[in-house]
Amino acid sequence: MPYEDSPNYVDETPGTKFYCSCGESKNKPYCDGSHDRLKTGKSPTQCVIETAKRYGICDCGTTKNPPFCDGSHTKKA
Repeated sequence: MPYEDSPNYVDETPGTKFYCSCGESKNKPYCDGSHDRLKTGKSPTQCVIETAKRYGICDCGTTKNPPFCDGSHTKKA
């Protein structure tokens, strides 16, 4: 899967968002349905954003706090 070793930073507005968790979306950090088309076995991470601000969305696939980056990409071997 084409994960990256850095987060995607987005200026979010309040509302329900669906973030890519398979790494295949062409519209990262948002889900574009690639997980279904490519049968990755993963589903998007649904998240309710309550506060408008800049967020770091995980794109390495190893965060312990999905969909938000927790710095796990810096600890990968």
